Amino acid sequence: MDSNLRERLFWVFWCSTTMLTGILAGFLTSHAIMFGRFQTWFIESGNVDLFHETYTVFRAANSPQTLYDSFFYMALASGIAWTALAFLLRRDRIIAAIAGLSTLWVSIAFFVSGFGMAEDEVMTGVADSGTTQFFMAWNVPIHTYFAVFYAVSLFLLLFVALRYAKVLARGN
Repeated sequence: MDSNLRERLFWVFWCSTTMLTGILAGFLTSHAIMFGRFQTWFIESGNVDLFHETYTVFRAANSPQTLYDSFFYMALASGIAWTALAFLLRRDRIIAAIAGLSTLWVSIAFFVSGFGMAEDEVMTGVADSGTTQFFMAWNVPIHTYFAVFYAVSLFLLLFVALRYAKVLARGN
């Protein structure tokens, strides 16, 4: 692969990684501000049975998780490609390791913490009371952390372009 092609691919994957990181920051901010709080309130208000009856039907009928997860998978693939190119070109490697792989770090935290399994059990209505309590305690804080991490990652990714624009401006 010639250096011109690598450079072009670097910017193509930077663009897709930046765009998808911004979308995920928005998803998770919305979840932390509204949907996660609504879920927690619904369960805390003593309506856990109604929540399971309604949300599981909605989830089965509309498959919102499929669309939601597709953005995570695209961000993961794009981020890995951009990070690999950043290391290959020896550019922005620290930012690539943090922001380019942000979806990898979020996924690891989501599953290693056990929250992913707890969330799935609560959303499908099979969670016991301990799992439900764990979910309620962690739902908003973990999604808030993810939203902040994605927002910081987005700013780091934008910094790459700003620094490049500054270099171009000096060259002209």
